[in-house]
Amino acid sequence: MRKKDIAPIRLLKSPFGAYRNRRIVGDIKSEIKEILRKKSLAEKGLASERSKFSQLKAKTEHLYDIYSGLEALKQLHKLPPQKAENKAIEILKAEIKRLEALVTLQREELTKNFYENPLLGIHKPVFERSYNPIRFVTNLVHYNKEKQIYNKVVNESKHAEYNNIIGKEANHIHVSNNGTRQYKSEQLIEKQQYIELGDKLVATYYLADIPAYLNPYSFFKLISSSLPFTISMFIKPTVNSSLIKIARQRLSVLEMQQKERVNKGKLRDVETDKHIEETSAFLEDLVHELERGIEYRLFLSLEAKDKDELKRLHKELRNVADAMEFSFARFLYGQKKAFEATLPFNTNLFVHNRVIQSSGAAYLMPFITKQIHDPEGVFLGINAYYDSLVFLNPSSVRNSNVNILGVSGAGKSVTAKALATRLYTRGTQVIIIDPEGEYVEFAKALGGEVVQFSRKNGINPFSLRSKEEDAILDHVTILKTFFKSFIPDDTYDSAVLDQVLVSLYKNSEPTFENFLKSLQKDPMHKYLNVLSEGSLQGIFNAKRELELTNDLIVFDISPLGDTEKKAPAMYLLTSLIWQLVNKKSDRKRMLFIDEAHKLLKDREVAIFYREMVKQARKRNLGVVSITQDVEDFLHGEFGKAIITNSETKIFLKQSYATLNLLKDIFPMTQEERQQLGNLNIGEMILFRENEHMRVDFMVLPHEEPFIFPKTYAENSSE
Repeated sequence: MRKKDIAPIRLLKSPFGAYRNRRIVGDIKSEIKEILRKKSLAEKGLASERSKFSQLKAKTEHLYDIYSGLEALKQLHKLPPQKAENKAIEILKAEIKRLEALVTLQREELTKNFYENPLLGIHKPVFERSYNPIRFVTNLVHYNKEKQIYNKVVNESKHAEYNNIIGKEANHIHVSNNGTRQYKSEQLIEKQQYIELGDKLVATYYLADIPAYLNPYSFFKLISSSLPFTISMFIKPTVNSSLIKIARQRLSVLEMQQKERVNKGKLRDVETDKHIEETSAFLEDLVHELERGIEYRLFLSLEAKDKDELKRLHKELRNVADAMEFSFARFLYGQKKAFEATLPFNTNLFVHNRVIQSSGAAYLMPFITKQIHDPEGVFLGINAYYDSLVFLNPSSVRNSNVNILGVSGAGKSVTAKALATRLYTRGTQVIIIDPEGEYVEFAKALGGEVVQFSRKNGINPFSLRSKEEDAILDHVTILKTFFKSFIPDDTYDSAVLDQVLVSLYKNSEPTFENFLKSLQKDPMHKYLNVLSEGSLQGIFNAKRELELTNDLIVFDISPLGDTEKKAPAMYLLTSLIWQLVNKKSDRKRMLFIDEAHKLLKDREVAIFYREMVKQARKRNLGVVSITQDVEDFLHGEFGKAIITNSETKIFLKQSYATLNLLKDIFPMTQEERQQLGNLNIGEMILFRENEHMRVDFMVLPHEEPFIFPKTYAENSSE
């Protein structure tokens, strides 16, 4: 509005003109307001247009950044077709590299700003004291305000809802989206029990029920299954009052049921008493805030290519859930909303509030993994659940003892050879008692020493380097047990043998010849003479003494033939080796005993075997017991003690007769027991302290010449 457009206004000064004057001024004010309103709208419209122009400009600049490298394509029509095609390929390759660099830069920027923690950068306020009263009051006011703000932020963070998305394929688990899934609404068709999403069918379930008692591995069976799924969990802290109310109601019902039984003259139900005790303990934990209430919701989506595959996955999920005592329910006519709950947008359109205790929520987290990775260990194989490498160091736990248990042909010798090879290359002295001659070629291939027992190559059982009285008496006990294997029970006289052997070490040279002379008038002489002049001559009456100087030693007793000779020979060898390692040394040693069940036949030998396993750690020794007769270990008290005093147990395929015996000693699930009966060669279940996992054992290519020397030699000659 221009100045000349406004006509001059004549105001009347008479009383009759006051009304007219006010009306004129009001009209002018209204006209000015209207002009200002139109001006404001014009400015807003101009700002909106400027904003649109800025967005258009930014978009243009963005598109120019993306397609600027393609400007050169416009000039290609002037070139010959062949040259134009080659030039276009060069331009496109250069453009792809430039765009990849641009995407990488943007991804780094997103990564920097993606995670925002409201507690980052917030410091707990500190009250600054002052002797000045005015400054003291001012500081106190500021401190109270800052404290209120700090407590508000912390409390909001504590009660914030947490959402986690995890995708699981058949062989691995991924946390981030790989970009192949399509979430566009126009591609989503909702059916009764699933949705069609592009070329996939997706069925979503929710966790409807869980068992009354959870353990750290309750959820592990689902995570380690072969099902391809995506899970979404919503976890939100809540007050304990609702959980306390439920627990008290449950306790009242249980006590009422027990009271009714008593009033009817019946005995108290043991199971009900157990539930009352457990519920009371749980209620006490809630009241004293040892447990917290958690709202927990879980959604699970199965993806399939067609209806048949979806039906198969549904059946497999039901079987896995039943084994876990979990219950998953499928949404009907709500699959779209359910699917949206599994997307990484932290939105839950269903209210399935299941309040559980904090320890239960922790057990339902899918991050509990079974891993053994000793930094100083040797490679054992691959974790069958996670494809991770398993490194085992027998010396890193309470003791270095190892059990390798499996039926004949399950791969015990191969496992033992590979373990011995890897320990040997790490500087551990390896000693092997070999009843069947399976480790002879193995030792020769590695440059080790082979000590064969035969009539021409025997051993002196009286060999004892220590002259101390305690050592002599201990060795006398060993010799008495050894000779007992060749004397009938009705003829064996422990007191006479004890007297003769003690006198032999004190008064003369301890040789087999002098021993038989001292025992000539006793009935036991004719039975022990077989070791000197009979069929066993040369084996146990030689003058050779044991030496443990080589880093790899195999004692081959296969030439002894039948088991009657082998069992006492194994005992004698083991006891002599035990004496040689009965010294304080920093050198690590591993004693491998194949066919170890033969040391359990005699009670006194079994006692010695048990004590050796229990005290091996004090002498920097680990005992590796290898056997196919697991029942011999599980039926007797000494065998059980040997197994329980071995921190590392390697279970290969087991006979079905032993599976029920194993469950009384080892805490394994029903599925793991079934796996033990169906393991293939090279598959094992490893028990280590509280961990047990399925491992695919591997023989590395450079180990084949040592572990399979004959097969490798035959293949090389071909």
